Amino acid sequence: MKKNILIINEKSNIVISTLWTPWNKVLEELEKYLYENEKLNEDEVNELKNKIGIIGTTYTSAGINYMLHTLSQNPQIDTLILYGADLSTSGETIYDVFGRKNCKNKNIIFNENEIKETVDTIKLIDLRKDFEERNIGKLVKSIVENYRSNAKPVRNRIEVKMEELKNLYSWPFPISGFQIYETSVFRAWVKILDSILKFGSMKFSEYEEPQKEVLNVMVTINGDLGNYEIEDDFLKYFSRKDFENHISQVLNPEKPKSVEYTYGERIFKHRFGKNQLEYLVKKLSETPYSRRALIVSWDHEIDQKTKNPPCIIGIQGIITGNYYSHTAIIRSNDMYAAWPLNIVGQIELAKKIVEEINKRSNTNYSLLNVTTISISAHIYQHDFEKAERVVRENSNKLGNFIPDPRGNFLIYVEDNAIKVEHRSPDNLYIVNSWKGKNFKELYEKLKKHIFAFLPEHAFYLSQELKKASEKLEQGKEYIQDSA
Repeated sequence: MKKNILIINEKSNIVISTLWTPWNKVLEELEKYLYENEKLNEDEVNELKNKIGIIGTTYTSAGINYMLHTLSQNPQIDTLILYGADLSTSGETIYDVFGRKNCKNKNIIFNENEIKETVDTIKLIDLRKDFEERNIGKLVKSIVENYRSNAKPVRNRIEVKMEELKNLYSWPFPISGFQIYETSVFRAWVKILDSILKFGSMKFSEYEEPQKEVLNVMVTINGDLGNYEIEDDFLKYFSRKDFENHISQVLNPEKPKSVEYTYGERIFKHRFGKNQLEYLVKKLSETPYSRRALIVSWDHEIDQKTKNPPCIIGIQGIITGNYYSHTAIIRSNDMYAAWPLNIVGQIELAKKIVEEINKRSNTNYSLLNVTTISISAHIYQHDFEKAERVVRENSNKLGNFIPDPRGNFLIYVEDNAIKVEHRSPDNLYIVNSWKGKNFKELYEKLKKHIFAFLPEHAFYLSQELKKASEKLEQGKEYIQDSA
């Protein structure tokens, strides 16, 4: 367990929580104030700083547990000062516990009796508003007036056991590169939310609201998308009208005067690209192997200055064989409230593109897959509980079997060895094959190749190869997929 704190003076009775503000920034501002406003020399500045026992950040409400753990091990501390940007719920949680003396706060993982003496013996000085006003002089005054030199313990030292929190509120570094392959838009959404809630890093958006974010989430929806209809599962969380309005906005070139942009306007009436859909359709109708069939929705002159620029910045269409594939690049994606609308809107746009290409070139292309690449994939704090509810209510859908487009595995025992064949999706062609006498031998061979397949195949292979290995060792018949 690593705490983001700095111990300055173990004999001081004062601890400062800087909430979301980095504690080193507060110390820098403190030093600057003392030099420039109080006209103190270096020794005097250090003397005042030495009146601080511990200083550290508290980003989230879960941090109350780390704070209680620190205070329980430092019984000389009797004064807690809040001075920093309160940009989440952490400040209110600290105020509730130490200001109202509420040992039953829902964020506390300790037993009430374990922490009661610690809470009761702490004086809280709430300077959050002073921080907003940059009144650092109030912080200096609070330190000077409440400091006790060589502070004696005000309570017993309590050994509370700090167990790691089961749900990590913020991943310690940004995770980049999630890939979700699905045949269901709804199931893909549940998987996206689950991934961000587990692995998202907390940070602030330009809308000044905390969010959990992972980077570069690629979601591919594969199947008969030419006949895709909004899944009923969505209608518990969105209205059908939500989807219809977004689809209309994507396919309609007219922009209402009350909005800064619509995707339809940028697709059909871009200031520079004009009717970009016409360009894309024409390009692929005449040159189906082209990699230049692009739509760009970003407008450098406008979008670098506006507070609400487009999230989808580019779309590309690719034809391979008899299939059309559609990809949307999204610079910033609210994965709870916006992604379902975005992907359904792109499916409908892709349907229109395929229909137009087939009409012009007298072809019969099918829409096989639609992919979104969300560079910043995030959930805003006000949607955390809603997202958790979606995952909780649909957790049974996370384990659904998804056919792997990369092929199938055939496993059988022959000539006293286990044989594994990687076959094409139609099972007509052997792509690769391996054989071994036991699970360990095949594991060493297959682990170099399994990364290319869906995770479900890795679990499946492990299960079946273990069974085959055991049957071979026992001299019994092995049949793939048998109970």
